[in-house]
Amino acid sequence: FSPDGQMIASGSDDKTVKLWKRDGTLITTLKGHSNVVRSVSFSPDGQMIASGSADKTIKLWNLNLDSLVGLGCNWVHDYLRTNPNVSERDRAMCDITRKK
Repeated sequence: FSPDGQMIASGSDDKTVKLWKRDGTLITTLKGHSNVVRSVSFSPDGQMIASGSADKTIKLWNLNLDSLVGLGCNWVHDYLRTNPNVSERDRAMCDITRKK
């Protein structure tokens, strides 16, 4: 269970981590392991999940979507500003989320 009790994370033989609402509704499936997922654990703040697999890896999954949008916008900012194939309307799409 997530620290706030609102999500459940499960690991599976199908090499995935699944996130569920408390009522059993699937939120998303995280793919990345190449073998059975043996363990999953939420970080204390609920913003990340660590999963361990029989493929001898541990993966960290960032659940903070606001942070991911900001990081993505930082990454594509110059492309949006300088690429001649980007429409004028789309050039500023990340200005609000871009971290200074």
